[in-house]
Amino acid sequence: MTAGSVERIAHYRILRRVGRGGMGIVYLAEDERDGRSVALKVIREVETGGPEGAPHVVEARRRFDREAEILRSLLHVNVVSFFEIGEEDGTPYLAMEYLDGVPITQLSGRPYTETLPLLIQAAHGMEYLASRGIVHRDLSPDNVFVVESGGERLVKLLDFGVAKLFEAPTGLESLTATGFFLGKVAYGSPEQLGLLGHGAALDWRSDVYSLGLVFYQVLSGRRPFEGKVPVEYIAAHLNVPAPPAAAPPGMPALPMDLVRLVSQMLEKRREDRPQSYREIVDRLVGVLRAAGTEPAAPAGPGREAPTGGVEAPTGPTALVAASSSSRKRGRRAILLAGRPGVLRSVAAVGALAALVLVLAWLGRGPAGPAVPAASPAPPPAAAAPSAAGGPLRILSTPWATVRSITSEADGGRLPLPDGASTPLLIDPVPAGSYRVVLSCPALGGREVERQVTVAAREGGALAEAFLPPDRLAEMLR
Repeated sequence: MTAGSVERIAHYRILRRVGRGGMGIVYLAEDERDGRSVALKVIREVETGGPEGAPHVVEARRRFDREAEILRSLLHVNVVSFFEIGEEDGTPYLAMEYLDGVPITQLSGRPYTETLPLLIQAAHGMEYLASRGIVHRDLSPDNVFVVESGGERLVKLLDFGVAKLFEAPTGLESLTATGFFLGKVAYGSPEQLGLLGHGAALDWRSDVYSLGLVFYQVLSGRRPFEGKVPVEYIAAHLNVPAPPAAAPPGMPALPMDLVRLVSQMLEKRREDRPQSYREIVDRLVGVLRAAGTEPAAPAGPGREAPTGGVEAPTGPTALVAASSSSRKRGRRAILLAGRPGVLRSVAAVGALAALVLVLAWLGRGPAGPAVPAASPAPPPAAAAPSAAGGPLRILSTPWATVRSITSEADGGRLPLPDGASTPLLIDPVPAGSYRVVLSCPALGGREVERQVTVAAREGGALAEAFLPPDRLAEMLR
């Protein structure tokens, strides 16, 4: 069955295609049993042709099954409804509520008293997800939909193919089977883009940051950061404080309590963000009441609203990468085992060109790419390398395990942290020539050995693309 010829899947009559991504296709379909309109998601057929395609298919099925597992456990008025999962002639399908609406940012720039009730609904929905231990991980305007229901606007959260239970261990090395950041970089949290140590869990507070970006855009009519390439967003989310949200010209000014809430949601350190969705809801409701508007009652059919705040899971979290905000923020590092050094995580972006851009950004320090935001503070200066060497940067797409780094001069191996993987920065490394062995789990453990030279003061860099650029780009669509 091909996307262009399909007319029926099981008891669903295909009406038209409404969406297509790198791993799936969504159709508007009619359930022939009762005439109900549904959104029918199927895994997109992929031309494998070799071992490189297999991880893509496996990842697509894994995300498909995960979305079905999560949706079938949810019942909330602000979450898209699940109908069924099945398989027809080898094609798995997922039927869910069809939403005839618009992304929430289609209402951007309107008076805050008009959009605040929608933000409250979105926060209610996220509170419900967090109470179920679910991290969405792909929160963006496209996944916060506004539909008309009984003459009222209703917010629906959707697209849980990337969502994950946050008790499962995560980190940059386990975001996906292919090692790529899943989601939209413009709405990614600092944790998703590199501000987590290996073994630290991505939790619901990552979604708070992404939700803050959506709030900012709805209230201000623009995003806090704009970039032309992914690395500019990465640099901004990791290092640049968001300018305060402000209403568009001609609209009522945003109350300071609302501005402060959005700014807090966009803190780089998750510990500095609101510590429950209940707090966010209560503060939004307070702003709305102060404006003379009473929010709608949260109870309703299909709604299950938590009664208390959702607390963050406890446990050590290593935050790596620097923040340029002065208040509450500071430079942190992980020491490499057995030697002074720094391990930093940076985002792995898909295509080879983006990989090179990230590498260039890492090497430029304070002179990195400009991020068109309101007077961003300059990133802090990089730690000075030792006179005998400099930093060694290793990046790859997909992510890879760093098996060993061996000096060609004396055969000695550099000490590596447990589970060392790309992206990796070791600083300082003695000047000299080194052999680096990388292994890519997403491609069946494929190993490569590369040579890299570390120069005094300047250091060295290795960027490895296990797949050609067109294949990388395809995996990110």
